[in-house]
Amino acid sequence: GRGIHRDIIDYCIQTKRLYESRNYHNAVFVGFDRHGTPKYVMLRGTTSRRYMGEANGSDKHYSFSIPSSGECKKLHLFESAIDLLSYCTLELLSGRDWIQENHLSLAGIYKPKQNIEESTPPAALMQFLKDHQCIEKISLHLDNDTAGRMAAKVIQSNLASTYTTYYEPPKRGKDYNDYLKIVL
Repeated sequence: GRGIHRDIIDYCIQTKRLYESRNYHNAVFVGFDRHGTPKYVMLRGTTSRRYMGEANGSDKHYSFSIPSSGECKKLHLFESAIDLLSYCTLELLSGRDWIQENHLSLAGIYKPKQNIEESTPPAALMQFLKDHQCIEKISLHLDNDTAGRMAAKVIQSNLASTYTTYYEPPKRGKDYNDYLKIVL
């Protein structure tokens, strides 16, 4: 019901990034370290009853991502795995090769400190940049709300000396899944 293209779901299943839990039929999003070892698991309900959670022992440094198929200098950053997959669907529907660029989910909204100068970028983002040192540009596809705008501002402020960053919220709707559903 989210509008995510079957090819993208199939890719995630084949690469063991996504599966359905046996007991509750939750969507399970897996994050890996650079050696391909699972380090993070996010559970998301698939019924009308809202459910989200993380598996015990999950390491937020390695949240759900889809790295590029080759070396790429660009990273697309999202608040959730659903928004990441929605963006990839929009790219696919536009005829672009969505797997040619890096995609990372923060596994939830990043809440910076009140004073921007005291805030640090999200752990998952910093780990991904450490593991993919060729990245030069970061597109912040965070939600089009107060929290998303504040997080984008803090990330841009903290990374301005090293990376070119762009805040690219959805053109319509609160997040990229809303936008995908509007477009469809």
